Amino acid sequence: MAKTKRTEIRENQTVKRPIKNEFGERKKKKKSFVRFKEVPVVEGWSRFGHYIIDIIIYYFFALIVAVPIVIILMSMGIDVENAVDSGYGNLLDRLISWLILYPGYYILFESSMGTTPGKLILGRIVVNEYGEKPDFLTIVKRSYSRIVPFESFSCFSGMGWHDTWTDTFVIRKKDLEELKLAQKVQEFELNTNSTETQN
Repeated sequence: MAKTKRTEIRENQTVKRPIKNEFGERKKKKKSFVRFKEVPVVEGWSRFGHYIIDIIIYYFFALIVAVPIVIILMSMGIDVENAVDSGYGNLLDRLISWLILYPGYYILFESSMGTTPGKLILGRIVVNEYGEKPDFLTIVKRSYSRIVPFESFSCFSGMGWHDTWTDTFVIRKKDLEELKLAQKVQEFELNTNSTETQN
């Protein structure tokens, strides 16, 4: 059975529109049509809350990861304090934070739980266009997209670049249940229509 993307879900809509009858009187007539269902995704300023929570938790995460690394380096006889104070050590520290720890935070949580601690606290989850947990490579691509300069500001105008570049989106958990139900209904209808056509 073919999967349904969130942008392909159709729903029947009925509205009452005023029309004039043969006597010139205005009456309301029901009109039915099919439209694409709007799936409420979390975007724009709504994402700022979990972004702030995740940034705070990320610094604790980075500290927890950094301490064992420093202990290992010191046990190997490396003078960590002087290395960090040097220009080269400071640059290396920034690169490790920017290229390994920051994306690593998102890769760890989104690949294992489908969400980050900030999103989890606010009841949100990352899914692909089929409403499923993205595969590991998509999560890696999504996480490394975040290191593009000014990428975090892209969320304020709608979906972030890391969403659009990977065909993923953030949705509230309660809306995800409704999305999955709508997908199942559509897939059942398509399967039923296909069977009737073959017969």
